[in-house]
Amino acid sequence: MAVRRTVSAPIQPLLPIVPDGGARIDLEQVRQILPQIVDSLVDAVVVVNRNLQVVAANRRYLEAFGSGRAQLVGVPCTVCLACPEHAANGGGEPCGTCDAIELKQPQRRLRSMRDASGGQRRWEGTFTPVTDRAGEVSHVVEVWRDISDRTQLEAQLSHNERLASLGILAAGVAHEINNPLASMLAGIESLERSLKRAKLDPAQSAEAAEVLAVLERETIRCRETTDKLMLLAQPHSVAPAWVDLNCAVRDTLALLRHQLNKQRVRAETALEETLPPLWGKETAVRSVCMNLLMNALQAMPEGGTLLVRTERAGAGLALHVLDDGPGVPLELEDRIWDPFFTTKPIGQGTGLGLSITQRIVHRHGGSIRLERRAAGGAHFVVELPLEGPGGLGG
Repeated sequence: MAVRRTVSAPIQPLLPIVPDGGARIDLEQVRQILPQIVDSLVDAVVVVNRNLQVVAANRRYLEAFGSGRAQLVGVPCTVCLACPEHAANGGGEPCGTCDAIELKQPQRRLRSMRDASGGQRRWEGTFTPVTDRAGEVSHVVEVWRDISDRTQLEAQLSHNERLASLGILAAGVAHEINNPLASMLAGIESLERSLKRAKLDPAQSAEAAEVLAVLERETIRCRETTDKLMLLAQPHSVAPAWVDLNCAVRDTLALLRHQLNKQRVRAETALEETLPPLWGKETAVRSVCMNLLMNALQAMPEGGTLLVRTERAGAGLALHVLDDGPGVPLELEDRIWDPFFTTKPIGQGTGLGLSITQRIVHRHGGSIRLERRAAGGAHFVVELPLEGPGGLGG
C-alpha cells in the first residue's frame, strides 16, 4: 500500500498526574523517569511515525531486533531494524504499522523469527495508533512480546492431551481384545481336555496337540501385547514404584517388532541380566525407551542396526541406544533438546520427543546426553539413579 508522506505532528506531552491528595507531580520529573520506565520493560517497544521513521525504541527492542540507538532516529524502520513484520512478509504486504496508520485501528500479529543463536522464537506484536488533535494517526507504538515459552507450553499441553486420548483409546482397545482372547484360551483348554479323551491314533493326536499348542502360544502372545499397550497407556500421574528397566526395553522392542521388520532394521540387545530395579514411574520409563527407540528407527528409514544396551553405572543404571543412521550434525547437537526442533521431514516428527524424554529423565534425578560415534550414527546415553525422586523431581 502507499504510505502517506505527511509531516508528522509531535507526540503530545503527558498530562500532569494528580493523585487523590490533590498534589501535582512535577511534569519534568515524569519526563525524566519515563525513558527508564520504558527501557525497563521486558517487552520490545518501538515508536514509528506516519512516515515509517523510527522515533524511539527501548533497550529490549534493540537487543532483539535493532542495532545502535544513535542510528535509529529518523531512519525508516524497514532499513535499520530486523523487524519481525518486515521479515515475515518480505515487504510485499502491508505490515501491522501500515495497517494501523491506514485503518486507524489497533492491529495484532503473530510472527516467528530466528534469534542470534539460530533458535526459532515466537513473537506477538500489537500496533497501537496515536492520533493528533485532527484525528489523524501521527505515530504507531509497536509492542512485541516473546511468547515462545507460552507457545511451547500450549503445544506441550496439546501434545499431552493427544497422548492421553491415545492412552485411553489403547486401553479400551486392549480391554476389548482381551475379552475374546480369554474366551479363546478357555476354548483351547477345553479342546485339549477333549483331545485327551478322544480315541485317536498317536500321529493324529500329536498333530492336533501341536496345533492347539501353537494356538495357545499365539493367543497368549496377543494378550501380552495388549498388556504392554496398557502399561504404555497408563497416565504419568501414577505413583512411582520399582521398575525393571530390562523388561521395559524388551516390551518396547516387542511393540516395535513390526516396524523394525518393515524398515529392515536389525535389533540387537546387550542387557545386563543382574540389573536391580529402579525407583520411578513405570509409564514414564517406558516412554523414555519408546521415544529413544522411535527416534533411532526414524533415523534409519532404509534399514540398519539398532543396539540397545543396559548396564550398571556407579550407583545407578545406564541405558544406551545406538543407531547407524546419519547422526546429528555437530552444529545442531545443542539444539536437539529444544522443544519443536526437528530435522525430520514434515509429518514425521513434532520435535517434542527428545525434549519430553529429557524432562522425564531429569524428574527421575538422571541425565541424558548424546555421544558421537566414530562409525557414524547417534548414541544416546540415559543414566538414572536407583533410588532417585521417582519422577517427582523438578
